[in-house]
Amino acid sequence: MRADEFKKEVKSIVDSDIRFDGHIALVVNSIGEEKQKSILKWVGSCKAGEERPQPCKNFKEMISFIYKSNDNKIRCILTKEKNAYFIELFLDKHNYYDRKRKYLGL
Repeated sequence: MRADEFKKEVKSIVDSDIRFDGHIALVVNSIGEEKQKSILKWVGSCKAGEERPQPCKNFKEMISFIYKSNDNKIRCILTKEKNAYFIELFLDKHNYYDRKRKYLGL
């Protein structure tokens, strides 16, 4: 699946016009289809309320869901307004993930 297809699928799952941050195209194009499906399944679990969010200390009105791949190479943060819409999907490697976590206060 290409990055644009992946983004469409994420938007379809969360039923929202979500933003994307990080090197989405680079990451999606470099991982296999099974890993892509795993991330999409995780997004669906977040939407269904099956995953436990963490509060964003720097943004009191937001919560975040965190995904870490089994090989620890890919990190994902899905942010959402409390009791509202999903806002952003961040997908990148470890260094950028740490910066994003600090920015959100996770």
